[in-house]
Amino acid sequence: MGFCSSTWLWGCLIPSVLGALSNNRCDWNRAGPLNPRPDEITCALPFGARRPSDWQPWTHRPVCTSPKTQPRYCAFVKHSFRGESGILILTSPEVAAGDQSLIEDFDPAWVEHGRPSVPLGPAPFEIVDIPGRGFGVIANATIRAGEVIMREYPRILQVAEPEPEPGAERDRGEVVWVLEEGFVRLPGADQVEVFGLAKSTGGHPLEDVIRTNTFGVKFNDVDHYGLFPGVARINHACKPNAMTRFSPRTLAIEVFAYRDIQPGEELSISYTPLNMVSRERQQALQDWGFNCTCSVCGSSPAALAASDGRRARVQQALSALEDPWLRGSAALVAELADEAEQALEEEGLAAQKGELHGILASVYADMGDGGTAVKYAASAVEKLAHFAGYDDERTERARGFLGVLGKVGGGGGGGGGGGGGLDS
Repeated sequence: MGFCSSTWLWGCLIPSVLGALSNNRCDWNRAGPLNPRPDEITCALPFGARRPSDWQPWTHRPVCTSPKTQPRYCAFVKHSFRGESGILILTSPEVAAGDQSLIEDFDPAWVEHGRPSVPLGPAPFEIVDIPGRGFGVIANATIRAGEVIMREYPRILQVAEPEPEPGAERDRGEVVWVLEEGFVRLPGADQVEVFGLAKSTGGHPLEDVIRTNTFGVKFNDVDHYGLFPGVARINHACKPNAMTRFSPRTLAIEVFAYRDIQPGEELSISYTPLNMVSRERQQALQDWGFNCTCSVCGSSPAALAASDGRRARVQQALSALEDPWLRGSAALVAELADEAEQALEEEGLAAQKGELHGILASVYADMGDGGTAVKYAASAVEKLAHFAGYDDERTERARGFLGVLGKVGGGGGGGGGGGGGLDS
């Protein structure tokens, strides 16, 4: 899958998390933005376990690997998170001591600004056992495009670490011990719920569950795996009827309808980047131990080839737009933009337009066409906020670029339009 997909990420290599957060300032304000003296608040220590008061906001004493194991790896547990289930965070002490407002339950309304509400009343879906496929999620009411279907907080967050070096089995044993010790400190109902999820890779059963069911998320600006049991029940489709977006500010993941969904229809999300061609998707899905037979992959060879052709055209157009030489021709840029837009529409991948428009905003800014750059930058912000999330880093990057364009009158200064490839 790859962390670059912003969805499932097991197996990606990332830099060490140590040093990711500044030790020179307190990154959070317990009282929120209305506190007149945030500087008087004492910052959390990276690790303190001598007294229960040192454990806050955790409800159990943190369990860590030995000091000789670097980077240090600890299990932090809170029995009730956001008034719901418990949460287990497996990360370094430095990351855990970052912005603790992410974990506190004082529930400031300001962190929910800009987020759509989940409809009141019974859930518009039910989790059922589908013969031959395991569990799945079926709509029991009409769900309109854009509606939030579910919002869920993580049961487990695990830092994404580099693969172990040869001969590091002793260190891995410590890591597994920390995982187990942290897990048994969760409420019993949470343990049962997590262990009931699908497994696909073999080996240690809890690691198997995490590998099979996690999403790529950010916690304190560091890459982590996030386990959301309800969302994990939703099966894959290469043309899904629902999508996910994660908020690094609230740690909530939302599932929302990509199109209208009718009662009796199974909900689906994509485990792979939407723009992948069929061969790449099938290879990526081997991590889950199944061959996709969705409506796209199960179509006729001619229809599948046509689908792959449209997705390939999008990638070819994007590669061309990255070529500085081609940016000298406004007519060619417009042609490439139209080609990519048409292919996305025909393939039903409108969710990718936000990143495409971010790239086009940067291209037109480099060309000195400020008006067109602003138009595409504004569209990128709107679409990324909807499909990626209001506070997703791509949305914030696009929003910042739009602000820069406004300050300089729309011209010049490309390279920040929220693009970088269509990887939703």
